[in-house]
Amino acid sequence: MSWIDTMIKRVRDYDASRPRSVQTEPGWSEVGGCRAYLGFRLDGAFASDDPDIWGAIRGTALHKFLETVLADEPGVRIEVDTLYRGIPGHADLVVIDEDSVTDHKTTKLANSKLWQQDTAALWEKRVQVHGYAAGLIEAGELPETAMVRLLVIPVDGTFADWWCWQEPFSREIADWGADRLEAVRRKLDAGEPLAKDKPYAYCKDWCKFFSLCREASQPAGEQITDPELAAAVARYGEINSIVIPLGKEKKGLAPVIRGLRGIAGDWRVSTGEPGEDREALDEDAIYARYAALGEQVPMAVKPGNAPRLTVTKIKAPK
Repeated sequence: MSWIDTMIKRVRDYDASRPRSVQTEPGWSEVGGCRAYLGFRLDGAFASDDPDIWGAIRGTALHKFLETVLADEPGVRIEVDTLYRGIPGHADLVVIDEDSVTDHKTTKLANSKLWQQDTAALWEKRVQVHGYAAGLIEAGELPETAMVRLLVIPVDGTFADWWCWQEPFSREIADWGADRLEAVRRKLDAGEPLAKDKPYAYCKDWCKFFSLCREASQPAGEQITDPELAAAVARYGEINSIVIPLGKEKKGLAPVIRGLRGIAGDWRVSTGEPGEDREALDEDAIYARYAALGEQVPMAVKPGNAPRLTVTKIKAPK
């Protein structure tokens, strides 16, 4: 095993030994997710796959940093254990003085913007933090009028990209999550199939039960029901429908204004100097030279292009 492999193993092993990682029962961070995954968790299934969990570990590291920053604040409690309707949780931040509970969410900037634009994509995270609050209220540590928050921190952004979702506590949201887990438990006990709420490609990259759960080939025309992923598809399609026509229009205008220097209203235009000529391989001469020697031109294998991503609007039936 190489040095870097040893380092990665130590990081992964440490993460696997944390109390949250060895927790046997599904927690509030999972109840709003895939029901098939929840079934494997409830059944105590052994993980069949070893997905890359660096994103989650990176989030844990930032959580630890925030714990250090906030630990000495008066009226603040960090990493508070909660329990509601038998479901355990770990609230990141509880501020007693303002009757609030906050969960920290680290993500990529693109996800963060998606969550801001489409609140349906936040549902799973909202269920989680309302579940924490319900447990704290049941324990008498917060009132029913408590505030819940999601602090969103894009790992590839700046401080200007931090934002917060907040709303009054809703027992209805917490109970939705608990009822959903109970429904999964009943189906599992009855031997009934459980819905695969995440699409195949997502599961392949992220789920530790992928090989147990999925067939070898991706189903065609699979319905994507997960709110966050469905919102991402919709947003990508919306942007494409704007960007592609605008790109064509921009390409058409470029020859009209290329070479101009000056100011037009609020816009400044200039054109740089053309690049200097430079030497390049004469491929025809190389092929001719090798052919004259009766030899093959040496070739190397290059990776193929990534699969093309296509998102198109489905036309409504007439």
